Amino acid sequence: MYAWPSTADGPDALPMVHFTTDQQAGGEVTPDGVPVWMFDTAIRDGGWALFTDFEAWSAPAAGWQAFYRREDDVLAVTGPGSCEGWYEGGLGAGAEWVGAATAQQSVVLLAAPVQHPSLYAYAVEAGAAFALLVPLVVI
Repeated sequence: MYAWPSTADGPDALPMVHFTTDQQAGGEVTPDGVPVWMFDTAIRDGGWALFTDFEAWSAPAAGWQAFYRREDDVLAVTGPGSCEGWYEGGLGAGAEWVGAATAQQSVVLLAAPVQHPSLYAYAVEAGAAFALLVPLVVI
């Protein structure tokens, strides 16, 4: 997982969190035998939208909430259904991210079947990149 503000400065910077994983398949395959991304069902059930559909993900997502605790850099994110308890753990957020999170009181979650955010653009091109805007409480 990687955290960064959408811009390093300015009042409109959005805090971003990209969830990555080295384990891409969870055992499920398509009828053609292609492995299914292990988070595919949760992403679709949780109301995530394709990254290219800005209108769909630019409003706060229903049933989602996030909390960030500054003192120990812990992020907790939960959503509806199979996304309940989506993530809880260390974030590795820098001062710019914390500033953006405090100002915006929301976080943009990004997910795609890639191991590093530098590959996210490829997932966007392939139609496999998802985003979600989640209300955030910074404590």
